[in-house]
Amino acid sequence: MKQGKHYTTVILWIFILAIAAYIAYSVVSSLTEPLTTATVIEYEAGAGCYTTGFVVRDEEILTSSYDITVITCAEGAHVGANDAVATGYLSDGAQQRQSRIQSLQEQLTQLQYAYSAQSSLADQAALDDEIAENLLSLAKFTARRDMNSAQDVSPELKGLVLRRLAGAGDSETIAAQLETVQAELTRLQGQAASDTRAITAGFAGTYSGVADGYETVLTPDALETLTVQDYNAIEPAAVPENAIGKIIRGSTWYYVTALPASEVKDVKEGSTVQLLFARDVYDQIEMRVERVGQNEAGFRLLVLSCSQYMQNVTLLRQQSADVVFNSYQGLRVPKDAVRVDEAGNTGVYVLEGAAARWKPITILHDNGESYVVELDKTSTANLWPGDEVIIHAKNLYDGKVVGK
Repeated sequence: MKQGKHYTTVILWIFILAIAAYIAYSVVSSLTEPLTTATVIEYEAGAGCYTTGFVVRDEEILTSSYDITVITCAEGAHVGANDAVATGYLSDGAQQRQSRIQSLQEQLTQLQYAYSAQSSLADQAALDDEIAENLLSLAKFTARRDMNSAQDVSPELKGLVLRRLAGAGDSETIAAQLETVQAELTRLQGQAASDTRAITAGFAGTYSGVADGYETVLTPDALETLTVQDYNAIEPAAVPENAIGKIIRGSTWYYVTALPASEVKDVKEGSTVQLLFARDVYDQIEMRVERVGQNEAGFRLLVLSCSQYMQNVTLLRQQSADVVFNSYQGLRVPKDAVRVDEAGNTGVYVLEGAAARWKPITILHDNGESYVVELDKTSTANLWPGDEVIIHAKNLYDGKVVGK
């Protein structure tokens, strides 16, 4: 009887010591286990891929039959049907004559302005100050060999000097100069009447000064039947030697690329995606999915369209870009902070004061080392920006004091 009682006492002590050891271990572990947290922030992530493709437009090469052609239209400028985009000169002398005419027209404008100016003594003093400032600027630009800036200052300086001369009573000299310049201008304009020909746009559109040979190879019509095999074999056609640019019809342009079939398996025609070029254009562009081609050896053709930004893409052809199929907005949470409770609910522990508090989450997107989770502002019990989620701590439960 005593022996049985002895065994019971031993077992009881063993049980008590085991509980004490467990408690001691838990306390020591909680004290030695480093508490690591991360701040929750609002975040947006895109699901897509990086690729290289071609920009496609409805365009027609513009040519000139003249040996000397001067472009008079800016890159990306809108032109109407029959609007002049360039001037063709019939000879070297014709071009020189036109340059002289432009110079004389500038002189005539300055002289007319100077002749009509009536200056008081105070006005003349102000003109002297302006002339001095312009002379100083001209000297600085010349010393720095900044010829472009020096050329900009020269006409203004000349006009100021002429105004000063007119104000000083030398109007007879200016009148004589006016007569001489006007006579030469009239004579040259008469000679130049048949010197040039206007090169015009055959239809309304957007002008670009670059022709690269893809104009007849990559067309909107070709995109309707283009295959991955065709895409991989694309080569530019020869560009005419007398090409002076091209006219682009309409405002719609396209981007075509071949992607792994797995990347576009959920992409639907008519949906929208975001396109971000690797260079030259830095805005994120919303594009419409026009076509998703058939699976060809694990790849499918993707054709996108846009009716904006034409002026920004006239010089683009083969371009790398990020194609973003889906965008996820919410909160960024490190994967190590995410836990699943005994009921199978997904959530995180948030440090509030010195205690751990459980907050449920809904995962929207796997972003590698983190998740994008739903931001639900309907309740303070949900996860919020600025919350400190616990990444490392042992034996967490709701309300546990963990400190920091």
